[in-house]
Order: sequence, then C-alpha cells, then structure tokens
Amino acid sequence: MRTNLQGLAGRRMELTAVFWQYGTYRHNGRCGKSILLRQVSDRSGRLLADHIWINYTAGFDAAGEFSRGDLVRFAATVAEYVKGYRGEKIDDRLLRPPAVDYCLKFPRRVERIGRAACPEARRC
Repeated sequence: MRTNLQGLAGRRMELTAVFWQYGTYRHNGRCGKSILLRQVSDRSGRLLADHIWINYTAGFDAAGEFSRGDLVRFAATVAEYVKGYRGEKIDDRLLRPPAVDYCLKFPRRVERIGRAACPEARRC
C-alpha cells in the first residue's frame, strides 16, 4: 500500500514525477492508454510513491510526447481503490487478496518542466 498517500485521500494536489513509459490497460472490455510515473513527490519534495500508473488523459496529450526521464508537473486527486483478485478461484484469491490502495485520478495542468538527473538509472 502507498502509505504516504493514505492521509491525502480525496485531496487535489500539485505533484511532480519522472515519466518512465507508456502502457495500455484493459478493463471491463475497454482499452486505454496509461503512463508509468516514478518518484512521485508533492510540492515540498516529499516522496509520495516510488511509482504509480496513471491514465493517459487529454492533459498529457496536450503536453506532447514524453521520453524517459522527463520531469512532469501536474495536479491530481488522490483516491482510494481496492486491488487484488475478487473472483471465485480460491487459489488466486489467496495469492492476491483484496486490499485497499491509493491512486491518482483526474490529472490536470500537465507540463514538462525538465529532465531528471539520472533517467536510465534504476532508482531515478
């Protein structure tokens, strides 16, 4: 669980992160694009999450094409969700039990603000 985001649920925050890669997802028969961000921090520089997947929205599209290591500033709402397997297969449910976690929703005001110091490093 992302414990640093736990106390911020429901709040809209201005965040900075390092763009890492594009991805895709499929949920309930719908496909979409997503973005992997690393080193997600708040305005004061406090690390909130080492990585997070976020939906690729019109704000990211308007900011242009990103490459690995670009620093991104945006505003997003912290939200709670349930992760894990919730189906009927007992073995899968034991391997991935349902648990509460936190994500970022509704990213707005996306802008590229520079490059990270170590874009190819594992711990950037």
